[in-house]
Amino acid sequence: MNIAIILASGMGKRMGANKNKVFLELGGKPLIFYTIDNFEKSEDIDEIVIVAKKNEITDMQEIVDEFGFEKVSHIIAGGKERQNSGHNGVKCVHDNYDKSGTVVLFHNGANPFVSEQEIKCVADAAHKSGAAVVAHPTKDTIRKVDENNISKGVIDRSELWNMQTPQAIQLELALSAFDGADEKDFLGTDDVSLVEELGEDVIIVETSDNNFKVTTPIDLALAEVILSQK
Repeated sequence: MNIAIILASGMGKRMGANKNKVFLELGGKPLIFYTIDNFEKSEDIDEIVIVAKKNEITDMQEIVDEFGFEKVSHIIAGGKERQNSGHNGVKCVHDNYDKSGTVVLFHNGANPFVSEQEIKCVADAAHKSGAAVVAHPTKDTIRKVDENNISKGVIDRSELWNMQTPQAIQLELALSAFDGADEKDFLGTDDVSLVEELGEDVIIVETSDNNFKVTTPIDLALAEVILSQK
């Protein structure tokens, strides 16, 4: 079984909007519609859990009802940090579904263009190895800079990848990773970093350029262009 945990309880301060960016309009629909729709249509996803701000659960339910999403089984409240929200999602899945052979896929609510193939590949990799994440190879030149803004040379980018979502983890491993991070007061930069903190490997699956997180107004404009070409 594969269960998507869509994380939609962020603040979105860099967007500069007066509301959660997942509710911003994209092609005449809320941005979160496209995110949910990708997992709704995926043959590799069995159920969807949405993690929302407590005061936005009703708004999220209205979107689910309006567009007839049938795989959304739970809409739950998020936590203070993204990691807390992910943990809430894991505990929801752990409490309500078969624990054997289940993989959870953490996905940002503001990543509207993940493909069916990307969902399948990262889920399959997690079933085989325990944890996997989609990512882009870094294209820019990356320099290390000291506290005085003096360049200390170029870092070899052949070993650098920009992480995206979905990030897929076997359910029991995910619960151990999030519980362990809580116990050690460890705050990771993403979901699979908690798995690495346990000493476990994470498989990298290359994703397309279209699978990016809408963070700034420029990203939203780019999303409109991509949507117009679909």
